Amino acid sequence: MTNPAVDGPTLSVILATDNYERVRTVVDRMSRQTIANKIELVLVTTSPDDLKANTAAIDTFHSIVVVPVDTVVPLAYARAAGVRAATAPYVFIAETHAYPDPDLAEKLVGLLSEGWSVVVPGIRNANPHNGISWAGFLSDYGAWSRALPAGEIKRVPAHNTAFHREVLMDFGDGLEPAFGFGDELFRGLKSRGHRIWFEPNPGVEHVNIDGFNNWRKERYLSGTLIGGARSKKWPWSRRLVYILASPLIPFVILSRVRKGVSEVAQHETLPAGTIPAIIAGAFLKIAGEVTAYALGPNKERETRMTAYEIKKLAFNSGEET
Repeated sequence: MTNPAVDGPTLSVILATDNYERVRTVVDRMSRQTIANKIELVLVTTSPDDLKANTAAIDTFHSIVVVPVDTVVPLAYARAAGVRAATAPYVFIAETHAYPDPDLAEKLVGLLSEGWSVVVPGIRNANPHNGISWAGFLSDYGAWSRALPAGEIKRVPAHNTAFHREVLMDFGDGLEPAFGFGDELFRGLKSRGHRIWFEPNPGVEHVNIDGFNNWRKERYLSGTLIGGARSKKWPWSRRLVYILASPLIPFVILSRVRKGVSEVAQHETLPAGTIPAIIAGAFLKIAGEVTAYALGPNKERETRMTAYEIKKLAFNSGEET
């Protein structure tokens, strides 16, 4: 559905899912944006009829585009399909389990229009009730916590981030890998001289895995995908170097989130066990990386990790195990 009261959309929100129920809350939050009538909602899905039926009556957005795909595995390919289908000059990569503040889109558009190539909003923990949730949150988003000051940064997450669409389209056939678990996004943005702004507020509430068994599996799986993506074209000699250096890599990971953890700890009371879980999670991640360096990529691991990303709320509720 298109809102005829405005011209073209200003911001395309890319959201990949296997059904509408998983994104109902995110769509609702997006519909409450102060510039909702300038947002093109791009839903990439394996269930296009379900998405079209459930969004047919929504008239708050500029437009809603449903992009059918055969599979959302890997998720990077689904997101790339959404970017290519988008028509707005700016895009925001959303998640099924991340909820934006109502003035986030307006703020992102303002900063991107000022000349920043990429804008990362501050991320905060949406389910902060135990140390496992906090450990996952700080490990993944500690470098972009809302507790950190605004300013120019060097690294960005591939989702919960806003881009000039042309910045992403410049990746060409490398767009899918850029949304993956390797370093292609960081290297591509850096080589092209793009500047990145971090804006802590308004931000995004992010739901994290909060059960121990799923958390440890997710940490390990993320490591296997990082290792698989990085080493896909590596010779065995380079893989061996990384395997031998693997005991040192957790400290590199921890150094990247140290500032965020420190700042958050000054504003939040972290549950007991949070810091040990962050450290344990770093070693689980490296165990996964080493597995991938030794054995290469694995489609089954990609499928399982995509399930954690798409169905995070279901895993937390026990509907998925």
